[in-house]
Amino acid sequence: MKISETTSYPHPVLAPWSEDIAHANFTADIAFREEAETTQVSLHCTVTLSQSDIEAMIVNGSAAFGCFIKCRETGFRRLQRIGYPSGRHDFAPGALLGRVQIRPIIWSLKPIQGYHPAGAHSEFGDGSDVTAGQILALDDESIIDVTHAYLAPIESIFEIVSSDDVVDGRFEINAEADRIAVTMSKKTFELVQHLRAFSDGSKTAVMNALYAPVIMQILDLVGDGFDQFDQYRWLHPFRARCELADIKIEKLDLINDAQKLLALPFSSLVQLIDLTEED
Repeated sequence: MKISETTSYPHPVLAPWSEDIAHANFTADIAFREEAETTQVSLHCTVTLSQSDIEAMIVNGSAAFGCFIKCRETGFRRLQRIGYPSGRHDFAPGALLGRVQIRPIIWSLKPIQGYHPAGAHSEFGDGSDVTAGQILALDDESIIDVTHAYLAPIESIFEIVSSDDVVDGRFEINAEADRIAVTMSKKTFELVQHLRAFSDGSKTAVMNALYAPVIMQILDLVGDGFDQFDQYRWLHPFRARCELADIKIEKLDLINDAQKLLALPFSSLVQLIDLTEED
């Protein structure tokens, strides 16, 4: 959804910069909270609406209030319905980070025949037919800054895929997607899934055998800059982990940097062996 203050609509839209509807206003007081311990971000809205016809449609279920939310860092884009006249929405950890754009909106949920709210400008005549999903009111865009970085497990940026075109024991990498695809033969795929389902020791073996060389390859790919992968969702958590581990992509040490990102996975195997010997 792309909204501009210069956009023209075939029906009256209530907005601070518009004269479509006289003697009425629509504003939304927006606040957000970050819970550091849970990495939870919540959005709180309180609406002031002085147009009785639009308000009646919200109350009877013909229209809804919410916000169009856009976050470039994470790729989040959604028209989120929120309670009226006040409401709250909790976002999944990591959904929002950095600069977040928030546009309060009221839109139609059902077709409206002869839409002609009180105070509508004469240019709209006796009314317009409005289909479901049309904008009825807009407020100015707000910008918030979400500062708490949620780092999901690094495995979450990968997608393991089986293919008959890959030789047993080998795998291929495709980083041009929202998740990095690691493609392998069906037999290798079943082995990886089998190991991941078992003990911590098996999981660590997978981490060493699969993810370490994959991450080395990804580091090599981003060595020329992160911007080439900016449209893919895996980039943000990967870049955040690189920054946290103080990895300089302009001066990479592939094997050591991969071990940093995986929190020294071989040390987990050593600890497992030590525990086995103690038993």
